[in-house]
Amino acid sequence: MRRKVLFGIDYTDSEVIKLVLYLFVGGTAALVEWGLFYIFLHYLLAGLGLGITSLSMLCTSLAFCLSTLYHYFLGNVLVFDSGSRYERGKELTLVFAVSIMGLVFNLLLMYIFVSLLGWEPMLSKVLTSCIVVVWNYLSRKKWIFRS
Repeated sequence: MRRKVLFGIDYTDSEVIKLVLYLFVGGTAALVEWGLFYIFLHYLLAGLGLGITSLSMLCTSLAFCLSTLYHYFLGNVLVFDSGSRYERGKELTLVFAVSIMGLVFNLLLMYIFVSLLGWEPMLSKVLTSCIVVVWNYLSRKKWIFRS
């Protein structure tokens, strides 16, 4: 396992520090995702003529994929030991496989919140992200990376 050092503190064996850093990585990735979702929803994709449900689903998918890349790279720097369990190509494939499940959860929850419950899309997106972060952390820690 590669040593993890931040501000001169070695946290290689500290699960508490890694969890805090994962929450930081996840929190900033959520901000990236929410920001992209908002921009896509209100500016870039708004003129496509799609209904609110279809537009929310498309914006969710695009924002989720881009924030997953951000999360992968920052998570490898701060939290996980990238390349220690699998070669990088397989690792990235597994990250996207897990993320696709996260995206399915995202889309399902967005459909429930926006279409069935009639909630505002941005509020729905934030709540959905909070739920899906649990899946992301546990699956990456258990199946993909050594932390």
